[in-house]
Amino acid sequence: MFLLARIVAGLSEGNVQLSIAIISDITPPDQRSRSLALVGIAFAIAFTFGPGIGAWFASIDLSKLFPSITGIYPYSMPAIIAIVLLTWETIYIYKEIPETNPPRPSSPSSSSPNGEQEPMNHYFKTPENNVESIEKRISNLRRLKLIHGLHLFLFSGMEFTLVFLTFDVLDYSNMQQGKLLGYMGILSALLQGGYVRRQVGRLGEKMLVLQGMVACVLGLSSLAMMVLSKKHPVFWLYTGVSCLALTTGTVVNCLTGMASLQCQNEPEEEKEGSNKEVEEKKEEKIVQHPLLEKGRALGEFRSSGQLGRALGPVSACGFYWLAGPAKCYGTGALLMSMITLITLLSVPSTRKVVKTE
Repeated sequence: MFLLARIVAGLSEGNVQLSIAIISDITPPDQRSRSLALVGIAFAIAFTFGPGIGAWFASIDLSKLFPSITGIYPYSMPAIIAIVLLTWETIYIYKEIPETNPPRPSSPSSSSPNGEQEPMNHYFKTPENNVESIEKRISNLRRLKLIHGLHLFLFSGMEFTLVFLTFDVLDYSNMQQGKLLGYMGILSALLQGGYVRRQVGRLGEKMLVLQGMVACVLGLSSLAMMVLSKKHPVFWLYTGVSCLALTTGTVVNCLTGMASLQCQNEPEEEKEGSNKEVEEKKEEKIVQHPLLEKGRALGEFRSSGQLGRALGPVSACGFYWLAGPAKCYGTGALLMSMITLITLLSVPSTRKVVKTE
């Protein structure tokens, strides 16, 4: 039953992809990563306070409160609260969230020369569509998916071993580990709201991704120093966790923004020019490639990350117990350096050079 519950929870993860697609639909390209940072902030806050709230509700034993009801599970209270929240969320989405990508009505201009109806998956040419060819965008998406999967494979694995490290080296209790992870989550939310959302427009997504990866290298190196150095282990621990919080707040959100910018966007309404000029521009169309549709592209992008999250903890924990924490974090820092170099050399910049006349 527990495995079945986890499968259902995994299937429901699609709401995150849809949220990202909706945000991409309603935000201009220059504001997209800034808006997508809100998803990361929501995750950081939820993962910081959610486990504690769930643990508190788990302390309410319904089998003792209602002894007359037979077969009730002692930890049913958190599940009931989750059902109530999900039901309310579903009703809210149904009534309040509009469709951001409505179906396009058929028109005479959508017919092919032989009289057959063409699929309505074309977009008018805009300057944004002409920046790169379709093949180039697809190639960029493939690179971004690979980097996203590799990053989360390594990062999630190293993050998963933190509880082992603090217990083995510092003999931390559950409360102390909870405080450490809570500090990491709150710091990540503050960095996303106070730094990422303000600097992404000035520095660009690629620069923030590189900053986050470099911070991950420094963080993993600090955790390795915590084991190798006999002095100030708490200092090295919190230094490493602080660096990892910056990684959490920058890399995934900005990579998602970069992936979204590779998708073809709908045309903006023409506000200037005569009706004849507008009609002439509308006649110039570009076919929308199915691999560049936002929902599909971003879904596949996040799927690569979820695959990394699934395989990373198993691999990292196995290496941790076989080789020890120092070699584990040292190797992680070296591998993250390689991923950073690959990102620097292969990922295109999202900053546009403005030419002055």
